Amino acid sequence: MRICSVFEKCGGCSKLNISYEEQLKIKEKSVLSLFDQYQIKPNNYHGITPSVDIYEYRNKMEYSFGNEYKDGSLVLGLRGKGKKFDVYYTKDCKLVDDDFNSIVWQTREFFLKKNIPFRNYKNHSGFLRNLGIRKGLKTGEILLNLVTSLDNTYYQEVVAWKEGMLNTNLKGNIVSIIQSKTESKANVVKADEMEILYGRDYFYEKILNLTFKIGPFSFFQTNTKGAEVLYQTALSYAENSDVVYDFYSGTGTISLLLSNKAKKVYGIEIVKEAVEAAKQNAILNNIKNVEFVNEDVKDFVKQQSGIEKPDYIVVDPPRAGLHPNLIKFIKTQQFNKIIYISCNPKTLIPNLKELSDLYTISGFHLVDMFPHTDHVESVVLMTKVS
Repeated sequence: MRICSVFEKCGGCSKLNISYEEQLKIKEKSVLSLFDQYQIKPNNYHGITPSVDIYEYRNKMEYSFGNEYKDGSLVLGLRGKGKKFDVYYTKDCKLVDDDFNSIVWQTREFFLKKNIPFRNYKNHSGFLRNLGIRKGLKTGEILLNLVTSLDNTYYQEVVAWKEGMLNTNLKGNIVSIIQSKTESKANVVKADEMEILYGRDYFYEKILNLTFKIGPFSFFQTNTKGAEVLYQTALSYAENSDVVYDFYSGTGTISLLLSNKAKKVYGIEIVKEAVEAAKQNAILNNIKNVEFVNEDVKDFVKQQSGIEKPDYIVVDPPRAGLHPNLIKFIKTQQFNKIIYISCNPKTLIPNLKELSDLYTISGFHLVDMFPHTDHVESVVLMTKVS
């Protein structure tokens, strides 16, 4: 059992001091109690699948510049649990590999010596805001995204930091260093302006037999090996067919994996940047039978003109669960089956209850992708009641 130096202060994880076996039992009990609460029974429950790695599994982190207490020195780390402004120095985080921790340590030391001010979100002053680190755990490629104000006063210092990063001894290989600039009053990682300081504005990662091009703001599952288990579980229910819809398709991971199972796959996603990334990933993997539609799911299911009716659908909604329009669409169309991937049992199970008059739960899996946290993923096979 590994405990970091800021455990119980930082908001990153809460269960480092509990054995992993016990964590799985807690998650499983929590989800199954929700089924009892809604008086529905999952048939063919397959248990909870543990994460392949329980430490060093994250491929993405977004750190904040700040201090641990008022007038304290600069640190780089994660917001405190329940804290709006306090930041704790996560130089030995157990959820990431040594490359992340080395970059955090080097970056903090560099800017501390240069005496460069961090963002004060009370009076909206200060230069340093965030540092995003993304790493292809399969490819070893690393992308760094330094988020600052629009001020160019510290340009030379940023260039010197970049050179220092390139000379840091890492297991992986830095392929991209970006400076994102914003004057947003909110503590968010975004770019009103973006400058490539080194390399390119993306890195590559692999999921199963596919390669994905990922930018600084692209959605991608944060546990690469866990995502492979999650998607393989979902794909085990994906039979060969003519047409499949993938709702909330994001950057196209599931749609592209489904391409081997269907003659035609339609991925529906509201975020334009995600759709563009999905199209690029299709080209990158030479997949030609997937079409991505840039539209809000709730609007798509109301119109749904000129597109073939699917044999079955896959849904992977955000934490809010299925939109009421989609639930109405499902009830109207009455597909033979639905594969439902969920990151939030508290919205998944009410959705299942709403559809229980038409669908039975023929298969249910829990997949742990976030050890030492409360989060767990679900895969549900719903089949139409005969």
